[in-house]
Amino acid sequence: MRLVVLGATGGIGKYLLEYATARGHEVTALARSPRKVVLKSEKLRVIPGDPLNVDQLAQVLEGHDAVLSAFGPSTLRRVTTRREFGKVLAAAMQRSGVRRGLVVSSALLFAEQNVVGRVLRGTLFRNLVPDMTGMEAALERDGLEWTMVRPPKLTNGPLTHGYHVADGRLPKGMTISRACVADFMVKEAERPAHVRQIVGLSQ
Repeated sequence: MRLVVLGATGGIGKYLLEYATARGHEVTALARSPRKVVLKSEKLRVIPGDPLNVDQLAQVLEGHDAVLSAFGPSTLRRVTTRREFGKVLAAAMQRSGVRRGLVVSSALLFAEQNVVGRVLRGTLFRNLVPDMTGMEAALERDGLEWTMVRPPKLTNGPLTHGYHVADGRLPKGMTISRACVADFMVKEAERPAHVRQIVGLSQ
């Protein structure tokens, strides 16, 4: 397959590059800071650019089979970056003809939350939730074959193959490693089983 990875310099993104190239896929990474991409592979092409520029993104997407995105700012301040990114990605996918997109969101968007989740939604992550919601809404468009990946608290733990996957809810568990999220995304791109589904992951 030919895959585009966005957010390639982040915690999940580096695993997306590693796993996708290791499984023989041709990978294109669009990165604002290409020097931060440390992986070297004949299967990897790194292009400098802005994921929020619809013209650049559409051009990069052309000729690929799917886009895997772990893009998102790390700030907890009130921003609309994710919402804007969702609109740009949806437009670029429509323009380029790439229909398949897998995007990392957040388990905090699930309606059903435990006490900790409800507290975090209303306090520390109160600015993240509406921004993530806007991103998802922009991508849930007719004709796009999206999968929203909503992990809970992310860890730097190892890849384990016994992680839990559920459509429309968060499976029992409060954490998952970044490596496991990337593993799910690459395998889902290869063999789609959750098209137009919101997927919860946990360990």
